[in-house]
Amino acid sequence: MWFEKGLPSRNLQPGSVASHDWARKIILDDIGHKRLKTLSPDDVEVMFRRRCDAGLSKSSLSKIRTTLRIALQWAERREIVFRNVATVSGLPPDAAPSPPLKSMTSEQVCAFLSASTDSHLDAMWRVMVFLGIRPGEAAGLSWDDVDFANQIIHIRRTLKRGAAGELYIGVPKTMQSVRSLDAPDEVFDALRIRKRIQNVERLAAGEVWTNEEGLVFTTSVGTPTDPAKNRKEFDQVVKEAGLAPEWSPNSLRHTAASLLSDAGVPLEVVADQLGHKDTRMASLHYRHRVRPTVSGGTTLGRLLANP
Repeated sequence: MWFEKGLPSRNLQPGSVASHDWARKIILDDIGHKRLKTLSPDDVEVMFRRRCDAGLSKSSLSKIRTTLRIALQWAERREIVFRNVATVSGLPPDAAPSPPLKSMTSEQVCAFLSASTDSHLDAMWRVMVFLGIRPGEAAGLSWDDVDFANQIIHIRRTLKRGAAGELYIGVPKTMQSVRSLDAPDEVFDALRIRKRIQNVERLAAGEVWTNEEGLVFTTSVGTPTDPAKNRKEFDQVVKEAGLAPEWSPNSLRHTAASLLSDAGVPLEVVADQLGHKDTRMASLHYRHRVRPTVSGGTTLGRLLANP
């Protein structure tokens, strides 16, 4: 009932709806036979234990608990239940943590970009690693968003996947995601090459060419690039760069944030670059250590030695 009536009122993006649907199916499989009014924290924790033993990570279990909590909140407001057992249900203490996210070092970035030169999506990788934009924002970039004269990239749209699997151009994730970013020469040099290549592809495709959105990154016939195929091309570049196969396109966003922070860029500026409303996400999830040691002590020593 909640999925059909309550969830649509939240006006979520298709990806968030899919995540809730995934969790909902697990909840129904495990405790769907329980009466809501008799559902107990023990019932919920038994579900968590079962799913933990089946291999779900702590973050996945947290997503399930969040979906259950939201659904029971909806039921509480309608007096279908009188307490939200999800709020007092604990996760198994031995639940496996999610693999830690991390950043490439500057040396790894150089190796990656060197190997990327012959990639069809070379300009995409450079836009992402220098600007820290999301994969969908890069894939949804149009030529109207590229200001060659002033070397500014405008982030106004993003490529999304609908509930039925279709790709479409939509609005960015949040209001803060709409932003204008200065970009270095290397990004615009790659974009100029990309524009020439696309013109050749357009002429070769002839009447089958379709690019109504004016996208920068397209297939050889002008359709949007598929994220799954982009990932395969990214993996090939990683392999050719001699890097361990542990990176994803989104790693470039984490890398941009981490290298900017390591270079002394204020966290507020890093947050603006990423399109976050404050520094919390940048600090907790996107800024990673990129040096083997922390050099704050030696830096302070130099400062105190030269007052």
